[in-house]
Order: sequence, then structure tokens, then C-alpha cells
Amino acid sequence: MASSTSKRLLLGVLLVLPVAMYLGSLVISGAVNFRTLEDLGDPLSDWSDTTAFLRSDGAAWSPDSSRGKIAVVSFFFTSCPTICPAMNFHLKEAHDRLYGFKDLVFISITVDPQTDVPVILESYKEQLGVDQSNKWEFITGNRETIYALANAYYLVAMQDSSAEGGYTHSQSAVILDWDGHLRTRITDEGNILGAYDVSEAYLVDQLVDDVRVLVKEHRKLKIGQP
Repeated sequence: MASSTSKRLLLGVLLVLPVAMYLGSLVISGAVNFRTLEDLGDPLSDWSDTTAFLRSDGAAWSPDSSRGKIAVVSFFFTSCPTICPAMNFHLKEAHDRLYGFKDLVFISITVDPQTDVPVILESYKEQLGVDQSNKWEFITGNRETIYALANAYYLVAMQDSSAEGGYTHSQSAVILDWDGHLRTRITDEGNILGAYDVSEAYLVDQLVDDVRVLVKEHRKLKIGQP
């Protein structure tokens, strides 16, 4: 009797295990929640500013530099006394969790370019522990062009004498796909999320999940799958 029961239990495990593994893989990829992300179009379709930006290593950068890659874009400044340390701590966690994915880049753009020249950004990158990473770029440039770029991404960046540190900026990041299109999930309430508040751990988890969804979509496109 006991032997028969054990066999049935073993058979049940063998039948359930492959299904559980398959569902687990879908959860990891994000496919259980939705098949794709909303495409909000190219926020820079009318962008015509050719003012140069610089990376922390001094190389030239432009918004088109990330075309062909999935990009997580945010705004900060190195001397920020309030939200930036938490933002970049959480973005560092996301960066580390997604590091193995090809064609992915994190882009952090300073809102205080007068202070945050390339050498300062390079030092900040080292302090954050990502100085050896080729997946996180820290960008500086012309102040007004940076603020216009933030606005194009539906984020806020401005000088603000009443704010601690002298600047106000969004504590959120946006996801761009390989064509530069803004991509996001629909919330459980049926709303477009848009930007991901990276000061909130659960929204960082959502950002990671959604990047994984785009990675899967990008892979299908690259191998010609419908």
C-alpha cells in the first residue's frame, strides 16, 4: 500500500515538475504578466538639437548613441543631498541583476553640468562601483539641452534655488527600446505607468521585469521570429 502511494506521489511530481519549470521561466522573462509593453512612440522624433554631450570618459555622446540597445534613462547630479543616492543605489541593483543581458545600457545624465564635468562623473562612477561596467554611461553637456532632453522624456530637470542642492529633477527612470521608443507597462488598474520611480524598490522590480520583457522581444526580432 505504502509502495503504491509512493509511486503515485513520484508520478505526480514527475508530471508537475516540467510545468512548474516552464511557468517559472515565464515569470522570470515577464511573459506571464503580459506579452509586450506599451509603445508610446519616439519622444525625440522632433529632436533637432545637435549640441554635443560627453560621457564620463570624455567621448562624445548623443541620444542616438543608444539606438540598437535597450536603454534605462535617468537624471541626477553627483552632489545631490536628497534622492540621488537612493535612486542610484536602486539603479545599481537593477544594473547588477540585468548585467548579463546584451544590448542593454543604463544612462544617467547630470542636471548640474557645470559641476559634473567628465572627470567628476568618472570619479562618481568609481564610487558607485560601476567603473568597470560597459553598461552604465554617465553623461554631461549643455545645461539647457539636458533640460530639454529630460522634458522630451516626460521627466523634470531644472535649476531650483529652493531645492536642496539647487536642482529639481525626477526620481524616475524611463525605458527606451532599440528604436528609441518609450516603452512601459499597463498597471493593474489599467493605467499607463510611463516612468518608474526608482526610489521605490517594488517599482525597480517592475523595471527589471519590463526590461526582461523587452530583451525577449528584441531577441525574437533579431532572429526574425514574428
